[in-house]
Amino acid sequence: MQHILRAKSRPRRPRTPTSSSLSPKSSRHEPQQPQDGPLRLQALYCTPHIKVPGKLFVSPLLVTFVPDPDDKHVQEFGGELYTVTLEVQDLLQCGGITMPQEDGTDLAYFLQMEVRTLNGQIFRTPEDQQDPWFLVFRLLDKEDLRHATALLLEAKQAHPGHHAGWTQTSVPFPCLDCMAELEHAVHHHQLQQQLDKKKDRSSSSSAARLMGSFANFLSGPRDSKAADAQGPSPAKPSEVVEEAGCHVDKVVFQLPENCQRSVLNKDLAEALLDYLPVGLRLPGLVQWVLRYTPKAHGVSLATMFRNLAERKKTIIIIQDTEDYIFGGFATSAWEPCGRFYGSGEAFVFSFGKASTSEVALVQFFPWSSVNECCMYADHSLFGMGGGEGRHAFVVQADLLQGHSSPTPTFKLGP
Repeated sequence: MQHILRAKSRPRRPRTPTSSSLSPKSSRHEPQQPQDGPLRLQALYCTPHIKVPGKLFVSPLLVTFVPDPDDKHVQEFGGELYTVTLEVQDLLQCGGITMPQEDGTDLAYFLQMEVRTLNGQIFRTPEDQQDPWFLVFRLLDKEDLRHATALLLEAKQAHPGHHAGWTQTSVPFPCLDCMAELEHAVHHHQLQQQLDKKKDRSSSSSAARLMGSFANFLSGPRDSKAADAQGPSPAKPSEVVEEAGCHVDKVVFQLPENCQRSVLNKDLAEALLDYLPVGLRLPGLVQWVLRYTPKAHGVSLATMFRNLAERKKTIIIIQDTEDYIFGGFATSAWEPCGRFYGSGEAFVFSFGKASTSEVALVQFFPWSSVNECCMYADHSLFGMGGGEGRHAFVVQADLLQGHSSPTPTFKLGP
């Protein structure tokens, strides 16, 4: 099988872009709104993977986001990947949301918009309740949020209808809605608070004991004889969060009894962690379960579909005959429906050639919004990406043959 897309490599654990933050306590000024121009605001574009800083322009006809050219992600992948254009006629609903920041010390202000299209060609109606498309920007403070929300609501009230035909709208990444983001942030903050308390082992609190039991439950039963024979192994700070004798692994694996190891090991999984939706990054609260591998479950595409039924978030890992490791993150259950489906949270990736002597590098290829050919499966093959007769990867039913190539569905790096 030919190796997947090639692009510029990046370190396996990119840091959270702390420089891409807004400070509500900085000196304030009224939003810049020239008499005949749009409202211009500092904002963060809240993609499922990172928050990108830039300028948000809001007018009665158009909403535009231009990313900061100095941001490291913009420099690496290009500003076009994070540029947003939304015609106000494509806006279904709009609201301003105030909620606590991740650390719980202050408030954050979000402009949330439900949109009917991501590319100006495929449209949804307000009655389409399944998988709505959201566009979310974090603004500097309450006044910016009030001005932007009021302007858009007045524009929608003045022109409530939608024109037929294609529009200029281009949204590269649909966002998580704010309530889902808040739920995950609260759970993560509570977990971190409990794990960060420094207490003497003799006076460990019941909360710490509870967290230790919970982490052990997620990790599954351990072989005490094997543990005694091997002895304690030192924990790496990047892999384990410790507090008063309890620890929570960032990635918790569950393998079948007849499978001792998988192509996706902890190092590779942690390299992918920062690209996954926020709800899948919480340390210790998500198990990575190996649902299908030919070594343990047999060479059967039907078995794979059966084992992955109703599993809406899956990672496909492929190792080809030249030892290249690549795959994709799928956001819908795999089923042999004979059509393209999936959402913009999907992406494909490559680790390059397998090697035990080098640090794992992940190449990340997000959705391009050119088409919605994210996933495909029928009874003879499955794969990700499509358009112009090309696929990011395709695997035939025998699970031994396939191919990969650049595809319009997923964005190539520079």
